[in-house]
Amino acid sequence: MIRDLRLHGSIGPVEYFAFVGGVSEYNTYFYEEAPLSVRFFSKGNEFVITDEGAHYKGTGGSFCEYMFGVEKPIKDLMKREIANRLVMFGAFLDDSEKVTYTNDTEGRVSYYRLFLQGHAVKNYYFFISSDYSGEYKRRQKQILRAIGKFLKRTDYIAQDMDTELLDGFLSELKEQDSTVFIFKFIHKGNQEFYRAFHDFYSKEKSLGINEELYIEDIIARYEIDRYQQERMKIDIMYRHPDNKPIVDEYRDILLSGISRDTFQHAYLARLRRLRTLGIRNNIPSVLFDTLDELLLKGKGIQEIEEPEYLKETRSILQGLFFKDRSLRRHIIDEDIIRLIKAKQIAYSRSDKGFEQILLDTVRACDEVARKNNDFSLLEEFSSIVTYFDRCDNVFTLLNQIAFMENVDFTEDSLRSLLGNKKEFDKLNERLFDDVFARELLNNKYITGYGRRKITTILKGIKKISSGDASLRDVVAELKMIKDEEKLCRLVRTALKERMRSFFPGLDLKKARNEIKEDIARELTEKGIASEVTERLFKKVFLDLRKESFYMNHLLPRILHDKDITLREDFINNSGLDRFYIEMLEKEYVKDRGLDVTVIEPVFLGGGERI
Repeated sequence: MIRDLRLHGSIGPVEYFAFVGGVSEYNTYFYEEAPLSVRFFSKGNEFVITDEGAHYKGTGGSFCEYMFGVEKPIKDLMKREIANRLVMFGAFLDDSEKVTYTNDTEGRVSYYRLFLQGHAVKNYYFFISSDYSGEYKRRQKQILRAIGKFLKRTDYIAQDMDTELLDGFLSELKEQDSTVFIFKFIHKGNQEFYRAFHDFYSKEKSLGINEELYIEDIIARYEIDRYQQERMKIDIMYRHPDNKPIVDEYRDILLSGISRDTFQHAYLARLRRLRTLGIRNNIPSVLFDTLDELLLKGKGIQEIEEPEYLKETRSILQGLFFKDRSLRRHIIDEDIIRLIKAKQIAYSRSDKGFEQILLDTVRACDEVARKNNDFSLLEEFSSIVTYFDRCDNVFTLLNQIAFMENVDFTEDSLRSLLGNKKEFDKLNERLFDDVFARELLNNKYITGYGRRKITTILKGIKKISSGDASLRDVVAELKMIKDEEKLCRLVRTALKERMRSFFPGLDLKKARNEIKEDIARELTEKGIASEVTERLFKKVFLDLRKESFYMNHLLPRILHDKDITLREDFINNSGLDRFYIEMLEKEYVKDRGLDVTVIEPVFLGGGERI
């Protein structure tokens, strides 16, 4: 027995699927096809698919999966289980986010608008054919009560399980005499872009040159505008399994803060920590910035006037839009330098204003291109954005080297860094050091080995440029530091364990030498052949003595007196890494069963944008 029917076709920029469930012998004829359209109809309901969009009339609505970064009703934001957007024909949200129904259930939508306001790749419409003869708005309320919870929470949409989706819809509707029509639209170009970027990003959380070229070919073939590209990229980056938990935690903290109309200091500190963690895990900062923009909506910004660097940014970019073409001068190197420095300032201040100006600019460029078929503005703006992409690449690479232990810095990495520096040097020879090196080396969270690695890279670049070193030389030197960093960590772990039992004997050089040899044998047995030098062992030993002094003498006093100055003085003069100290402090609080809030007032080092 036939349970459902389905049709598949292609028209304009989309593929469409029509699913019909609850069909009886009385519903044999329910569609007609014309050269440029397909019409579905049943008992006062009508849905027409054309090469430009769709026209609908009757009882039903539309739904799609929420993309990351789209504005949601606050009720949907507060519930993690809500994954999908549902809009009923003839209904809208008023200012208090209450749904208001009308009898005007007829409308039309273009594909451009559908895939811009809904999901970028796939969207659904539906209507329900029945013998109901009352007001449309009353029927719409009945339908929403029956299937609303299911449609907003189901993961069948994300998983493309269309048969299960239709079965679930019919099951929740519980109307045996009704017929359900579901229409699925897939944007062919956006789908190809989304799949390709997803596959490439999933491998290394970055794209290579050949992969970038492949993506550019898709963009050119389907003329995908930049705003839509960014929507899909952000959604893909958010859904990466390494990124999503951290970003979701960040979102939950923001929601907790705005629900109380104020942010406690602890909340702000956690947000800063998550941003730092995001950098260490190579999570794009745009994911956090997008949540800030959506949830905070400017809340907490005390200064009404725009900072000077944003005024300058807006002024330079608005020069692209003079109506008199003779006034549209090319943006010169000096302007690019100002924009790069403005980006750096905004980044260091966690200021979303700069990215918002860029987003406004690309939207305006897209609008001009569509209206006038003039792509010169987009081309010029894209040439500017190329410098911002170079900035992001350099920031990401140097931050990974500075804050992560097991990052491989290859000759290709160094070659890429040299290539980017060369482009910045064309603008100004001091720009690279001013924008990238200085703030990174001054960051409170950079480790001792991280500082050595960054300094080695900066010196290596100069040596390569002068012909005094090769790419291989610099990479080899950096590998030595990385290997020493790993060995130092292993020796510290082993020595710390032994110090718990042999601490009195360690005052004697003979005892220290015996333990050093014992640790070396242990590491060799584990396949680590690196030599434990006297210098390294002495450094680790002294660091552990400092650690012991801090944990047993200074930290109890600091917590009791809330003496931030004493803590900062120790961190700044001990040579121990701030990340490591904070880890020890948290262990101290946990081991003694103390409330974690007792340690939050002494955390001062956070807040840097790395």
